[in-house]
Amino acid sequence: MISLGFITIHPEQEVEYATNLAKYAAAYNIDFYRFTPFQLQPVSQKITGYKYNSETNEWQYDTFSLPMFIYDRCFYRGDSLSKKAIPIVNWLKQNPTITFLGYGLPNKWDVYTELIKDDNISPYLPSTTKITAEEQVTQLLRLHDAIILKPIAGAQGKGIVKLVQRFRIIEASFYSKKGLQTKQFTQLADFHAWLFNIMQNGTYLAQPFIPLLSLQYSPLDVRVLLQKDERGNWNEIGRGVRKGKEDSFITNISYGASISPFEELMKRLPPHKATFIADEISSLCNRIPLALEAQLPSLFELGLDICISRDYSIWLLDLNSKPGRKTIIETTPESTEKMYENVMAYCSYLATLPSSQHKE
Repeated sequence: MISLGFITIHPEQEVEYATNLAKYAAAYNIDFYRFTPFQLQPVSQKITGYKYNSETNEWQYDTFSLPMFIYDRCFYRGDSLSKKAIPIVNWLKQNPTITFLGYGLPNKWDVYTELIKDDNISPYLPSTTKITAEEQVTQLLRLHDAIILKPIAGAQGKGIVKLVQRFRIIEASFYSKKGLQTKQFTQLADFHAWLFNIMQNGTYLAQPFIPLLSLQYSPLDVRVLLQKDERGNWNEIGRGVRKGKEDSFITNISYGASISPFEELMKRLPPHKATFIADEISSLCNRIPLALEAQLPSLFELGLDICISRDYSIWLLDLNSKPGRKTIIETTPESTEKMYENVMAYCSYLATLPSSQHKE
């Protein structure tokens, strides 16, 4: 019997998703569990968590052995709990008896340095600089009308800063709990001091700001979800459009973006532009997973965030190996069942391979 564990940092995180997945497990002869890293007992190497009972359709509290396969849905936020979880999950990844469905991506800089080597992908990557000193930022502002700073390990749009220099004034825009905030600096020393404090939170990357295609002054981007199937081949599950708030510079749902079908956006564009954009996105989706897995450990799924600029060129803004599903579920609900089934189908596929091939 194949065993598959669904691991999260918090015990109630993504329970609905885990339950939807578990309903498919019995058909694939898979025992399905969910647990956190902190429920692992280091001495006995047993886990006290939850097993799904397919007969009663309920989760049962249980103690069980390490599963053969793990679906990693741990999101690290920089808090103390995340810091405690990371070494435990890394230990599980090194355990030769366990296979992760996907081993995740490194930080954004490492991903960029891998993808920029590929001549078919590099034209779609915004020029990216790793920031090690405040002076680098002011130098970049002399070269570009506006730049974006993003945390090297950020997610969901958190920590992103837009910088614009007009004459001797530098304007910084960013999001806090109060919403969109703006600061203006007339003295370079004051700006450097503020930037120094920002950079204490971690390493940042800088990219030229790309004016996004917009509707009613709201920026747009395209989220594409890719997964492996029962043969280990990559497939597109769906693509949808996220529209940020009016005059915003990010399109993350966590900051109030709305969702619409990709086809609706295409209908608003000139037909020849729509065809070009759709084809270019498909080309990127075909190439990127192969380029990543040529250099990095095996993946199972990817979320691609692709923007369309005002001149209709397309740019790869971000990649996520633990993508959310809301955009795809709302815009292509017919793909939802396939999205759940792929998890079990790919797990069953891995079980047919020699263990030496699991991370390749």
